[in-house]
Amino acid sequence: MTSLEQSLAGLRVLEVAERVAGPYCGKLLASLGAGVLKVECPAGGDPSRREGPFPGDVPNPETSGLFLYLNTGKRGITLDLDDAQGQALLSELAGQADVLVTDRQPGQGDAGGLEFGPLRDANPGLIVASVTPFGTRGPYAAFRAHDLNVFHAGGEGYLLPNGLALDTFPERAPLAAGSRMGSYQGGLTAALAVVAAVHGQRNGGPGQEIDCSMQEAQLNVGYVPIQRLESERVVEDRFSRYFRVGGVLPASDGYVELLTLEPRQWQGLGDLLGEPEWATMEKFQDPAEYGPEVNAKLREWFQERSKEWLYREGQAKGVPIAPYYSPGEVFNSAQQRERGLFLEIGHPVAGSHEYAGAPFRAGANLPQAGRAPLLGEHNRQVFGELGYSPEVIVELARAGVI
Repeated sequence: MTSLEQSLAGLRVLEVAERVAGPYCGKLLASLGAGVLKVECPAGGDPSRREGPFPGDVPNPETSGLFLYLNTGKRGITLDLDDAQGQALLSELAGQADVLVTDRQPGQGDAGGLEFGPLRDANPGLIVASVTPFGTRGPYAAFRAHDLNVFHAGGEGYLLPNGLALDTFPERAPLAAGSRMGSYQGGLTAALAVVAAVHGQRNGGPGQEIDCSMQEAQLNVGYVPIQRLESERVVEDRFSRYFRVGGVLPASDGYVELLTLEPRQWQGLGDLLGEPEWATMEKFQDPAEYGPEVNAKLREWFQERSKEWLYREGQAKGVPIAPYYSPGEVFNSAQQRERGLFLEIGHPVAGSHEYAGAPFRAGANLPQAGRAPLLGEHNRQVFGELGYSPEVIVELARAGVI
């Protein structure tokens, strides 16, 4: 085991969060060696357990691919946070934790036992990381949101679609990026802030409250349009950002993206194409006039060649061309296989599958990861560690508290 993978060893993280952003934060902390304890509702657990995808398309709360991926390396318990006894148990757990990761929004604390003040009074050194759609302060603080709302609130969706999609369907409405980008950005940002807070605390600093806005995390990733507005008073949209020569183009086996932003890149493209009359520098310099004609010719030429050929030959001539890889191509990629990105992890219900591991390495050692927990799997162990007898734990379960 490398030092990086154990850099947070001994750190006790209590995760009271559902779906993507908070659990992804916890997953990243676990990949650095933290002991992460996930708290779920006894009645069904984290909603991501019901979202899938499921092996064989057979729904099962223990086999959701989304849940299994986001919760590798964690222990799991159940607690009814609407119950006074459940809240008291949470306070006991928080009293022994170093970090609390939560996605509870303002106004939900009374019902869920997550009023930060009392928790901090009981544990002054506790680092509380709140990752919510719009942060815990401001006029949007109490708003509920899904990933779609968060992504569009960050402004990036207003600039989509572009490339071939915009050329073909200029009246199409704005699009959201796939794969819950806003939620993952929020979780990544929160994890970075937690690591910084832990580092500061280990150097003598106090416990802290981290307020992470998923909207602001997304906005930071796509900040250039905001910068243009501030510095140039230019409001970008899909049409002002779209480079009318190039964009997304079909290959014989998929798609590539071509961006010709500079004259030297256009010269390299002309060399790649064989210097045809329809790809002269004059036409590149007047995309509003010649863009549609050039793009039509480019589509004809590109779709007769493979995306790998276009990528390699284009790069050799200084032309920015990049292939769009399918999930299957990424999964079987020699690059990812050589780096050991995918880890085989067994699970008592879901079976053995490969998961994407941590996106970082320390030396030549490959990363490791434990499986996601079953619903309430560690109740007996965790509450036993708090001093509760097996008989009391059974009574708590019968009462629906755990």
